[in-house]
Amino acid sequence: MQTNRQSWIKIGTTAITLFLLATASYGHHSRSNFNFGATLELEGTISSFEFRNPHTFLSLTVTADSGEVQEWLLAGNSIASLKSAGWAADTFSVGEQVKVVGNPDRNERKRLLFLDVITKMDGSTYASGKISPGGRPAVTKAGAVGSNDFTGVWQPPFNPRTVAANFQVAQLPITAKGQPFIDAYDEGEDPALDCEADAAPMTVLPIYPMQITRSGDELHMHYEQFDGRRVVYLGLDEHLADTQATHMGHSIGSIDGNVLTVDTGFFTEDRWGLGRGAPSGLGKHVVEQYTLADDGMTMAVEFTFEDPEYLTEPVSGSGSMAFRPGYEMEEWDCDTTAARRHLSLD
Repeated sequence: MQTNRQSWIKIGTTAITLFLLATASYGHHSRSNFNFGATLELEGTISSFEFRNPHTFLSLTVTADSGEVQEWLLAGNSIASLKSAGWAADTFSVGEQVKVVGNPDRNERKRLLFLDVITKMDGSTYASGKISPGGRPAVTKAGAVGSNDFTGVWQPPFNPRTVAANFQVAQLPITAKGQPFIDAYDEGEDPALDCEADAAPMTVLPIYPMQITRSGDELHMHYEQFDGRRVVYLGLDEHLADTQATHMGHSIGSIDGNVLTVDTGFFTEDRWGLGRGAPSGLGKHVVEQYTLADDGMTMAVEFTFEDPEYLTEPVSGSGSMAFRPGYEMEEWDCDTTAARRHLSLD
């Protein structure tokens, strides 16, 4: 049997602390290609509308001041996020005239815009850019009952372009073996572009809502984004030696009062298993600790991960998650064409 490495104190004291800094990285792929310091306004005719996950897209035919007819691609948020702002599959029609405001690509040759607001000719407006993944959290009523056993839907706090759930790969203490992978970074190799769900540590503080349910001695964690799923076995004290490695790994856990500790090992090798462009090996190991507040409305989250093959030392991070009572998890139904659409422009 493999020994249980669930000693938080031991791991924590040897780990470097990874500060979760403001970053332009959202969801499954970076939005760092967009210039959020610049705003562009366009007016034109909709030539296509694709209401899909992970991103909604509209094509807009625009006549420039020079008389040139241009085709712009407008990248919007996910379906779950847009539904909360009043969007639907039939909100826009081909041939409809609209005005849009958004952030252009840093490469000025690309006619690509990250959509912030779109306005119809009747004056109705639809937001996209500043919506929290999973939609706007409903206002929690006074006296609302929180979770008393970690179950329910949870999500980290969010505000535009400052997403606490992501960490920066540039800060990781990468080994000499791992550095060539970082140097050869290619956004087109992102597994999410093939609609593959992230694994820990990227899922520890997920961008989109996460639901925890319990069945006997099992906790089931369902991540809305890419429909990621994992099971935490509470009845095991250690990982068995014959455990099969999987993409999500094998998780065992324990609950002590208001603290849930999860130990995950037995991951398969992953080209981007430690973040955007950073690989992970068979030795990747993640420990998570969730501390439930007295009112059950928030959880403090701490985590440490290590990978002797690709990290020179363990890495730690922390954050928080808020309870979202009444939230219904959306079906992700990822579309690979939509996932790669932003890469189609020269």
